[in-house]
Amino acid sequence: MSDAPAGPDTSRMGRFIQTYSSFLSSFVIGVAGLIATSVWQYHQSQITARQAESDQKIARTKADNEWRIARAEILAKNLNILAAQGPAATDAKFGVLLSLTRGNIIDPELAVSYALELGRENAAYMRTVLAGTAQKNYLQLSTAFALTCLQRFGVEKAAEICKDDKLAERSNAIAQLIEDELGAASQVAADPAAGPLSILRDQRDVHANPGKLAWLFEPYLQDLYERRQWADIQRFEDSSTGARLVAALVLATARTGELVGPGESAALDKFHTDRRRWLTSYLFGRTCDGDCRSRLLDVMLSMYGEAEGDFDEALKKIVLLPRNEGGQTTANLHARLLWCQIDGDDLASFRDSVLVPSLAAVLASGKAKDQPAIVEDLLGLLALVPEPTEGPGLVAWKAAFDGLAKAPDRFLRVFQSRRATAARERAAPPAMIKKVNFCAATARR
Repeated sequence: MSDAPAGPDTSRMGRFIQTYSSFLSSFVIGVAGLIATSVWQYHQSQITARQAESDQKIARTKADNEWRIARAEILAKNLNILAAQGPAATDAKFGVLLSLTRGNIIDPELAVSYALELGRENAAYMRTVLAGTAQKNYLQLSTAFALTCLQRFGVEKAAEICKDDKLAERSNAIAQLIEDELGAASQVAADPAAGPLSILRDQRDVHANPGKLAWLFEPYLQDLYERRQWADIQRFEDSSTGARLVAALVLATARTGELVGPGESAALDKFHTDRRRWLTSYLFGRTCDGDCRSRLLDVMLSMYGEAEGDFDEALKKIVLLPRNEGGQTTANLHARLLWCQIDGDDLASFRDSVLVPSLAAVLASGKAKDQPAIVEDLLGLLALVPEPTEGPGLVAWKAAFDGLAKAPDRFLRVFQSRRATAARERAAPPAMIKKVNFCAATARR
């Protein structure tokens, strides 16, 4: 303690500092040392934590690399088995591929590729492998799905274009896998952007392959319809516009042969009417151009009989489009009819329910003189179908052609000329047409 007397003008704080200066110096130095020690210890702990984290990352990287090396070695040892061909190797390939997928040893995209090859020999094996493959590329599966002639044209023929029929079992297994995954995982409700529904997110993809995608999802939608799962159907449709389009095509054919009571019948009629109107509106909306309509017409024509008239309204509007809007669609329809790419019963129904009434409507409206191209195109299509021989169809045919007799003479000449031309082309088709010509092809047994 200092013995120096405090001056009269020194404040209390000053006198305190003068009196206890040694103590204060020691205290300040002690606090500063404590702070410095704490800061040093904190930095050391941070360095230790970062070092531990770095060591963990190094350990994980080393383990991952070692696993990649081990996985590559395992895969390399089994590639010969996976690449083997022939029925004798099928069981071995199945066992190896199933083990590799369940052990997450093989890349999912590669696993799907090998599974699809396996599906050429055994569709059940392929389905089992795909069911156990996580993070599948569903676009890869949809690309491998091949339509049979019956699905593509509504008729089976022994023609070259029907070569994909041999993949029918594999395609059916892919469709059943889609059905299983949508049902088991509640994919529609859970995440429409993931799983099989991801295929339908882009309308342009659906426009490019409406028939393939309709048949790919047909088992799932058909099952929902038969079990009257209206809420699941609605969720499927709400997942995307592409999904709604696929549902409209498939569900139009779902009620074939069903027997229901009056109350349920009214509800089902409303169900189908709503979807029929939506499909017709979509066909002539801004997002569906001539190519889109042409591809959708292909699907509707192939499913025509099963739809039981649900497509008639849309098809009548299509055949009555002006050439600048419906030229591509009319040309596609002309080719289907010319080369007999439609079931015989469906052809007769299409003639009686769509073509003849459309011609009669145009002639009755008095617009034949103003829209001669539409009449000529309709006559060109009618020239490709056989005349009815009896019943209401014959009566309607005669009535329509009686109306044609009152129109300019050139219309009748157009019909006769195009019928003669079609007969010549069918009798001697060009070489490039032979593989798609069903007129001379025999029915497949």
